[in-house]
Amino acid sequence: MILKYYQKIDDALSYLFSSVCDEKKLLKSIFGKKKIVYVDIGTNEGSFLEYLLKFCNFKQIFCYEPILRLSNELKQKYTNQNIEIFNLALSDKKSFKKFYEYKISSQSSLYRQNDIFKSLKDLKKISKIKTNSFDNEFPKRKKIDFCKIDVQGEEINVLRGMSKNLKKKRIKLLKIEITFIERYIGIKSNFNQIISFFLKYNYHLISISKVKYKNNRLLFMDAYFLSK
Repeated sequence: MILKYYQKIDDALSYLFSSVCDEKKLLKSIFGKKKIVYVDIGTNEGSFLEYLLKFCNFKQIFCYEPILRLSNELKQKYTNQNIEIFNLALSDKKSFKKFYEYKISSQSSLYRQNDIFKSLKDLKKISKIKTNSFDNEFPKRKKIDFCKIDVQGEEINVLRGMSKNLKKKRIKLLKIEITFIERYIGIKSNFNQIISFFLKYNYHLISISKVKYKNNRLLFMDAYFLSK
């Protein structure tokens, strides 16, 4: 696979639909058989981690999941000493924020879902949870090969909270969800924000995956950014 770098948002947009990747091939092309340090921010039930465990070699894994029930289930499932599970919501700073937990746990967020998704009836509870930044939480001595961020509207704040690690190039590859609709109230399309943020730290869009459409409208996708 050819990894192509983009310096401008317009270039990234023009490349967007020709760059949908096979995630397994992409990761193998970057890491090969290397044992990697992986960080999973917004692990939920661990479906993406399970997928990676089928073909990636891991040196160490760090998972962050704000729903206590799910983080406890992950701790029971993964007893390997190389996997650490943290019951914490990552953001841009240490604080307390409202957390909206839905029946479909992967939709849970620090933001209320937009009514167009007809999910109000699926809201289980609203609680207050602790947040902190990645820069505050993660050991400075560690270098990260791969980081996945899936935090339902909080993506740009999570990135701001790891800016020190990004500036020092401690993270090689990141996967992040990008939205093109107001899925959560007050959180509009974050495409331009995320592209601009990564370019600031010399990270470049190299591929996309899991592009979702509905009624001929682009909803969201996952994007991969690589440190140059």
